[in-house]
Amino acid sequence: MRSTGFRGKGKVQIAFRGDTALLRIDAATTQTRRLKKLVADFCRREVASRRPWFGPFEVHIWTSVRDDKRGAHDVDNIAKACLDALNGVFWRDDRQVVRLTSEKFIGDVNQIAILVRPLDGAPESHELDENLFDL
Repeated sequence: MRSTGFRGKGKVQIAFRGDTALLRIDAATTQTRRLKKLVADFCRREVASRRPWFGPFEVHIWTSVRDDKRGAHDVDNIAKACLDALNGVFWRDDRQVVRLTSEKFIGDVNQIAILVRPLDGAPESHELDENLFDL
């Protein structure tokens, strides 16, 4: 998506393409309470017209951190804060997220991007054994 498709004027912006949303957060903080509040407050203002869905979702989170902040951001803490902040916005509860990826990389800025996409159905089941190496 091009930046011109984003709306919002603060540290958080959002763009939509059909049912898929992309949030861009111009901050990456180790303070998950602050991150959660920042995203939740923005969504209440900018996404209030959308109702949460009941189906399954996939979420992709990318965290760009400056080299001097390399060890300061845990992908699991950032993911938890983001998912909690989006409760009641895209889904009723983050238990509806059935596919989640979270990546952290060194970049020029501290920034987070979150892609939220509803799924048509639940993912296929897999035997939880050594055959998982073949996926």
